Amino acid sequence: MFLSLPRAATALAVGLAVAVTTAASPAAADIHTWRDISPSDSDGSVLFDIETADGATWAVGLRRDATTRPFAPVAMRWTGTGWEAPAQPAAHGRLADVAVGAPDEVWAVGTRHETVGEDGWDGGRALLQHWDGAAWSEIVLPFPEGVVQTSVSAVDVDADGSVWVYGGYADAAGQYVSVLFRGDAGGGGGWTRLPGDTGLAWVSQLEAGPGGIVHAIGDGVSRFDGTAWTKQSIPRTLDGALLDGIEVRAADDIWAVGHVRDARLWRRPVIVHFDGQAWRKVRTPAETGQLYDIAFDGAGRPVAVGETQDPAVNPSGNYVLTLDAQGVFTRTEEPPGAGYLYGATADATGRVWTAGGSAGAEGGMSPSAYAGIRG
Repeated sequence: MFLSLPRAATALAVGLAVAVTTAASPAAADIHTWRDISPSDSDGSVLFDIETADGATWAVGLRRDATTRPFAPVAMRWTGTGWEAPAQPAAHGRLADVAVGAPDEVWAVGTRHETVGEDGWDGGRALLQHWDGAAWSEIVLPFPEGVVQTSVSAVDVDADGSVWVYGGYADAAGQYVSVLFRGDAGGGGGWTRLPGDTGLAWVSQLEAGPGGIVHAIGDGVSRFDGTAWTKQSIPRTLDGALLDGIEVRAADDIWAVGHVRDARLWRRPVIVHFDGQAWRKVRTPAETGQLYDIAFDGAGRPVAVGETQDPAVNPSGNYVLTLDAQGVFTRTEEPPGAGYLYGATADATGRVWTAGGSAGAEGGMSPSAYAGIRG
């Protein structure tokens, strides 16, 4: 795990604050307990995303040791009592994003590397893979013929089972071309190549909703209406913000989290909310931290996860924001054993899951994978 990179590539409360409303107001003493369910034998591993749906929970990332050149993709499935890691179609590479539509409809994207000579590896190419309930298989996306540089950064499955993948390629002139792919469930019905010109410099995550509406985040927010992308207007005070996690709860209730560089704090956390009319900044603590994902528990309360590199904020490195009694985001929870946290999701029972690296990172590398659950 490399520090300080957005997940798909690798705050002071000024300006307009948003009143946060949830299904239940948390009491001052309502501090939830996290349980460490980290996978065993995961030294050298880190998990970049975790998703759950229909009783299936998956986390993806990478494993690094002397044999992986430079690292190997990892996809772990929760069995109810522990994690299992089925065989991967790629020997070298990493998985950055996972989407779970059903127990037999799981998709993951990342980068695949091939070895070059005895001690090297190439620059990598797009890796899309599908779990059919029994095994992982690599899926070939319909990039234009002849392209040699391909990449994918985000994947999602909508309620109808359609698969959405964001990526790009270098054309014959060496120019990078962004593209959005839509595929039927299982990928067996073919793929449609759609415009990828989001207006963003990079995309870290997709959220696909009803009617072919897709939101993309990265160095901003963009919305696809089925035909074209429209970059959204976010508060000017967040110019330069980098967003890594998005949750679309309704057309008028969309959340995104990330960070913005700060001369004094280095990185400060960012949360923005769309109420159907405009994107507004939500107040966050004036401290060093960056957020990678957000999920909502069974009572509709948000949980944002990320990392801090300020020991005074949290020496373990994990960074979790929830709501206090006044409805303001603050640090009230520290998952035991957790270091940097990159993914969050909530299951049908309202339990919140998170994944990343375990505490004790040195030189930018977490010692092992971490997973936690609360509720």
